Amino acid sequence: MKKISTLLTVVFSLLLLASCNVEPLDPELLTDNGAISGGTSSGDYWPTQINNEWTFEQNGVAQSPMKIISSATIGGALYYQFNTQTVTGSGASATNVTTRLNKSGGIYNLKTDDLNINALGLTGMQTGYTMILLKDNIPVGQTWTGNYSQSTTYTGILALVTNTTYTGTILAKNVTETVNGEIFNNVIKMNLRQENNFSGTITVVNTEYWFAKSVGPIKTLTTSGGANYVSALADYTIY
Repeated sequence: MKKISTLLTVVFSLLLLASCNVEPLDPELLTDNGAISGGTSSGDYWPTQINNEWTFEQNGVAQSPMKIISSATIGGALYYQFNTQTVTGSGASATNVTTRLNKSGGIYNLKTDDLNINALGLTGMQTGYTMILLKDNIPVGQTWTGNYSQSTTYTGILALVTNTTYTGTILAKNVTETVNGEIFNNVIKMNLRQENNFSGTITVVNTEYWFAKSVGPIKTLTTSGGANYVSALADYTIY
C-alpha cells in the first residue's frame, strides 16, 4: 500500500473526456468472440485491483477519490468499474457518472455509461462512450486513431450531434517524472488530441498524460480554448 501525504492543485481530465457513442473498434483488435485483443503489454500502467484508489484536486479543491469497486464482463471484455463521480464545467454538470476500464494486452479502453446532464437549467442525456486511451506496447512516435458521434438530447429539443476524431501519440517511454515530491520511474508520456465538430464548428482539446508503471495516471496537462489546465496525482492507494 502506498500513499502520498500532501495534495497538489490539479485538474484531472480523464472523466472529462467527451461523452459519445463510439464507432466500431478496429477489427484487428477483436478476437473471434468480439472481445478486445491488445497484443503483449509492456507493463501495468493502470492497476485494476478492486479497492485501488486515486485522489486528485481541481483548482486547489480536493475531489472525490476514484476507486475501483467491481468488475463485470461486457461484450466479451472484462471491465473494472470506478465509483460514480460528479463532473462539472462550463455551466454544465453530470451526476452519477459511471466509468469503467478494460485492459487487454497493451490497450487500455475507457468506457462511460450514458449521462444525465444539466446545462444552463436544461436537463438532458448524453450517450456513453468507449475509446482507446492508451497503448503501452507501441514505440515512441507511433499513434492510434478513433472516431465517434456524440448525441445530446435535452427535454423538448431535438438531439444535438457532435462528431469527434481523436489521435493518441506516445511521446516518451521509461522516463522519470516528479509529482508532489515523489519520483516516479518507468513513466509513459502520451498526447491525446480530440477534434469535436458540431455543425461545422470545430473545437480542439489536447491532453498530455503521464502514466507510471504499477501506479496509474499521475499527471495531465490539458489545453483547450487557449487555456491550460494542469492535473497531478494527490493521493493513491494500490493493493
